[in-house]
Amino acid sequence: MPGDALSYLTDPGADMPVRMTEEKGEILLAYYGLDKPLSEQYINYMVGIIRGDLGLSIYYNDPVLEVILSRLKWTLLLVGTSTAIYITLGILLGATSAWARGRKKDMALLISILSISSFPSFFIGILMVIFFVVKLGIFPLSGAQTAFATYSNPLEEIFDILHHLVLPAATLVISHIGGTYFLMRNSMLGVLGEDYIMTARAKGLSERYILHKHAIKNALLPIVTMTAMTVGFMVTGTIFVEMVFAYPGIGNLLYNAVSYNDYPLLQGIFLFITITIVGANFIADMIYIQLDPRVNHE
Repeated sequence: MPGDALSYLTDPGADMPVRMTEEKGEILLAYYGLDKPLSEQYINYMVGIIRGDLGLSIYYNDPVLEVILSRLKWTLLLVGTSTAIYITLGILLGATSAWARGRKKDMALLISILSISSFPSFFIGILMVIFFVVKLGIFPLSGAQTAFATYSNPLEEIFDILHHLVLPAATLVISHIGGTYFLMRNSMLGVLGEDYIMTARAKGLSERYILHKHAIKNALLPIVTMTAMTVGFMVTGTIFVEMVFAYPGIGNLLYNAVSYNDYPLLQGIFLFITITIVGANFIADMIYIQLDPRVNHE
């Protein structure tokens, strides 16, 4: 990424924000270790990672790890809530649609979810702001909490956080539910044609028992894989939603790091995203073994 890492910094010794002198620029380059050869910077960075030191953020002038951790809780809350909702809804609606294949319920779900999930997340977010914030005024415009608010009890603070969370989470749910719904529907259609489903019906088992005990459980395997892949990418995918709602999460932080050429912070965020993706895939492998014991014997 081209650009001077210090180009967005003003003279720290001046009373007013003015561009720093060349001499102070060289001092700051030496302070952040950017005046050393690239190979030496790389080795120092790798050694720092082993020690848990991700360097100093040039723009925020704080340790990168502290800056990321201060935003992580909001992203985990937003991504965790929206993922749990859209995965659950996608599975239920996909199974319902496949079970009623070709009927009015199936067609209505297909058209509805295909329509709402075709819009990009930032467009859905803007519509949410116009309708629920500007027109109706029932939700706050931005942030994760009311600024400078004092709470009389913990429940009041929780309600305020959830009040700010509704619109960003709803935007992510609407923009991501289509993938889970269509994958679950297709997986269910494949499972419903299997011999063991016909055998279960021939044995006289109820349709509800066949649906929950045999069909949904076996159709969940590709959903687990897809969820593991999307959780990691959702962390970066929230950047548009967090920008629309000024939500102080990792996506918003990534946008600021790119805007201000804050390389140490960018490296720290990419490292965090990599760990998230690897961790999500590891958890998916463990769940896969529980759903399909044959994987453990291969």
